[in-house]
Amino acid sequence: MHEIDWTGGMLNLSYFLGLVSKHDANDLAPALKPLTKTEQLEIVWKLSPPERLVELQLTPEKLDHWVNIAGSLIECGKDYNPSSSVSVVDVFYAIPLRGSKSDWLNNQLKPWSGFSRSEPTYTDVPGQHYTLMDFDHVPQFQKIFRSRLEARGL
Repeated sequence: MHEIDWTGGMLNLSYFLGLVSKHDANDLAPALKPLTKTEQLEIVWKLSPPERLVELQLTPEKLDHWVNIAGSLIECGKDYNPSSSVSVVDVFYAIPLRGSKSDWLNNQLKPWSGFSRSEPTYTDVPGQHYTLMDFDHVPQFQKIFRSRLEARGL
């Protein structure tokens, strides 16, 4: 798993939330790492569109809290070793945060087939990992998801 420190997590989350551009999320880390967390948050805060901050009802303290929650989830997954299997696996995948779609599919997702007792399905969906539920993509994702449920008799 790609190791994400607090700064990287804060920048990724800020990008997901539409506070900074992908370019900023990728390029700011070296300049931010020597700074305190408070200083890092202040810089991202100044770059953030004010209307987006209002829309999210976000404060620097709340952003810090969300970064800590996301970091805790990453920590939980680091030592996770799956076991056993399920009857079927349906995987929906979009453009990943890093790397290509085909690399993500073949190297990160397909190995999970070992935990399915039947052949998994892999469904390419529109958008990026963090935009699947945006207004632009959710109608199409909902149709795709519903079709997979119906194919399973659900």
